[in-house]
Amino acid sequence: MPHSRNASGISESDLSETISEPESVISFNENVYLTMQNTVISTAIYVGQARQIIEQLATNQDRWITTPPGVHDVDASRILDAMLSNAHRTGGESSERYTACAICACKEIHEQVNLARTWFMYLLWPFTARTYQSSDLVSGDATPTINNTYDSLVSASRERSSRFRTDVNRRDGYRCVVSGLWDGAHRPADVDQGWVTLVGTRILKRAVGVFTMDRTHNAAATWNIIWRYSGMSEENIQNMERLVDDPSNGMMLHHAVHHVFDKLNVYLEQTERENEYIVKEVGDRLWIHPRELLGKTITFRNHDAPTRDLPLPNPHFIALHAGISRILHMSGASEVFAQILDKYDEAAGGCKDSISSTPRPRLQNFK
Repeated sequence: MPHSRNASGISESDLSETISEPESVISFNENVYLTMQNTVISTAIYVGQARQIIEQLATNQDRWITTPPGVHDVDASRILDAMLSNAHRTGGESSERYTACAICACKEIHEQVNLARTWFMYLLWPFTARTYQSSDLVSGDATPTINNTYDSLVSASRERSSRFRTDVNRRDGYRCVVSGLWDGAHRPADVDQGWVTLVGTRILKRAVGVFTMDRTHNAAATWNIIWRYSGMSEENIQNMERLVDDPSNGMMLHHAVHHVFDKLNVYLEQTERENEYIVKEVGDRLWIHPRELLGKTITFRNHDAPTRDLPLPNPHFIALHAGISRILHMSGASEVFAQILDKYDEAAGGCKDSISSTPRPRLQNFK
């Protein structure tokens, strides 16, 4: 049963004592990275120690991450467990070692909860919340408002989005890579299919990728965690502002498949073959329709070759999307985020997935 808080709000003093700032997140990760360099202790030993910590935390009454009023609190032990369980599949042994070392570095209960809160705020939330900032989970005016962040991206993104869709559509042969449906304007005359407009889908959302590591922003903390957890190269991390609009971060999907993929309910799992993936879904709900698409094997190739050398989807991007999808649902964080986003929608007058004309309230102000 989810733990729910009855208090009327969160005080500034409480937040300052419990919420990690971006600088401290980066500093903590750097310290953990130094621990990872100790070759005397194997990854298996760190993982075993981390599992013991998680098991003990799961029985402690102080394991809850406080959330805005009216929203279920988060079990920190479930966050740590999901992160550790999915680390190797997401970023290989280096990811598993990083995750285990980070957990082992937190000896006290409040440190373990704070680590889970940090991953909850700076990793899981940005992948879920699109234009919303991690600070919107708590309070403070130090970061840009939702509207300011959104407005700064709109004009620059329109041109890039158009080019992105054109390139990805050409590379994928004007067909949905999962369903096989043709993009309407390019549908062959002899194909018996209704008019469908495919969506140029980003594997990693624009809201996650628009900020680079060297900017003073909460996203620096997010990308520092992603760097350690995903197994991506530092070069890719530094170039993410450009790569987010690169064909390597995209695929063409029918709008129904795009919706469940974008919501992190459906993901692709790589097989042993290069550029080959299996369509998977999370949890126990039936997310993808028709059902015959579930478990389907798809293979990416450049249909525009040799005219243009368009890159195929980056396997690190796909693995990270898959890992975050599994972590969100395994940890229960997806349910909490859904409640939080419902509050945003309520504050915006029920306009889901839109930006209201006035700044939305910080969630801590909801009663």
